[in-house]
Amino acid sequence: MGGIRLGSGYRCHGHDHRATGLGGHGHGELAAARFAGIPFALSRPIDGLAGDAGGIPGPRKHWATPRRRTGDFDRATMAVLLSVDIGGTLGLGAAVWRAPGASPGDWGLFLVLAACALIYTELTEASERRRRLVRAQRGAVEYIDQASIWFFSSALLLPPLLAALLVVFVRVRRFRIARRPIAVWMSNTSAVLLTIAAVSLVRGALITQPWPLDFSTLATGHGWRFMGVLGLAAVVYFVVDAVLVGVYRGVRFRDWSPGATLGSREDNLLLGHTLLVGLGAVVAAMITPVALFAVLAVAVMETRTLGRLAVRTADRDRLRIDATTDPLTGLRNRRGFEPVAVAAVAADRAAGRPTAVLMLDLDHFKAWNDRLTHFGGDQVLRAVADALRAGTRPTDLLARWGGEELAVVLPNTSASAAVAAAERIRVAIRRLDTEIDLPGKGPGVRLGHDVPPCTTSIGVACAPDHGTDLADLQLQADRALATAKLTGRDRVVLLAGSPGD
Repeated sequence: MGGIRLGSGYRCHGHDHRATGLGGHGHGELAAARFAGIPFALSRPIDGLAGDAGGIPGPRKHWATPRRRTGDFDRATMAVLLSVDIGGTLGLGAAVWRAPGASPGDWGLFLVLAACALIYTELTEASERRRRLVRAQRGAVEYIDQASIWFFSSALLLPPLLAALLVVFVRVRRFRIARRPIAVWMSNTSAVLLTIAAVSLVRGALITQPWPLDFSTLATGHGWRFMGVLGLAAVVYFVVDAVLVGVYRGVRFRDWSPGATLGSREDNLLLGHTLLVGLGAVVAAMITPVALFAVLAVAVMETRTLGRLAVRTADRDRLRIDATTDPLTGLRNRRGFEPVAVAAVAADRAAGRPTAVLMLDLDHFKAWNDRLTHFGGDQVLRAVADALRAGTRPTDLLARWGGEELAVVLPNTSASAAVAAAERIRVAIRRLDTEIDLPGKGPGVRLGHDVPPCTTSIGVACAPDHGTDLADLQLQADRALATAKLTGRDRVVLLAGSPGD
């Protein structure tokens, strides 16, 4: 929770070719816009971050916050942002108009809550930054700002004007940390104020006694009603933010599907937990405002624990990716490739669909290493891997089989379509004009200009004509690859017949 957060995310300077997961390949998404504290991802692709769809991106280098301005948004999106600003102002005005004025007791409670919120923000700054960064690196950009504990509790405990003042204090602190554009900060803050106003209006409609002693009275004489008011307030807080998220995402990204607004199970559980802690703060304040500092200690401990868990989870995921990924090209290695490739071939066989296998080998690669050194040869391999990713579908399976040899499985692909796909890959690799940086201070060279173009030979096999399992198909594709090498290289070959021919 915490309103609309726009234009954030991280940009990677310096390309990283580590693999991004076990699924198909595509563009990893980072947050171009988020609602802080709501378990919904408001994201779009950021240039320079390639990754497997649904996977976990590899480690990023030189993360920096990109400079994003409100001019990056279209008119419809700007209209939504302006509407949120207006809605927050009008909603808060209505809540303030209907609520009684602040008493000395309200001001005392406000000072305690504000102190807790600001202390919490200071003590958890490093943990919150760590969580944001880890989630962005993993492509899981949904983010819950647990400062909502204090926003939510203040909406129930304080007159709306004082609750809004607390929100502004915390948001000013957040602005100083994040350095967001002022227009983005205003929209973010307005969304929080709108939820505060909604909770205050519901509270005022159900409870007519003065602040804040009404909760003590209500809890003593009407326990069920008291719990009902608290539960309804939590639902209102959640629903108002959910509506804001859904409208923004629908307008900004033209996506009105339920999945775009419901978020992940993990984040919904964390959101519910955050609201429960906020309700705990309400109960603690009813006992004595000093008890809020005990809630503060618990909240700080939990947030720091979440930060440590985020790093440990990222490390675990990194180890899993390292075990199945070629670190140079970012493609799968044999360990990561064979299980999913075998499963893909079996699935096509069971469904009566064809499967194609390509085996690729870069021509005269030893000469590349001799001419450009191994450092330059590695850059050629990375460029070829990028061309292979760009020339295949998200459902295709790619691997560095060994040395300069690559393997591709094309599910549900006929022999003719496989040959056409292989030819496109061959042409794309030949047309590479990648700038190769050489060791030392000497000038780099460009493929196809300063040095000959990079070429590749490709062997093609297709099930069921050449076999029905992965091993048979790779054997036949290897034979076709050998024929391509013997007949002049830089070509695609599909052998006729079956394995027994």
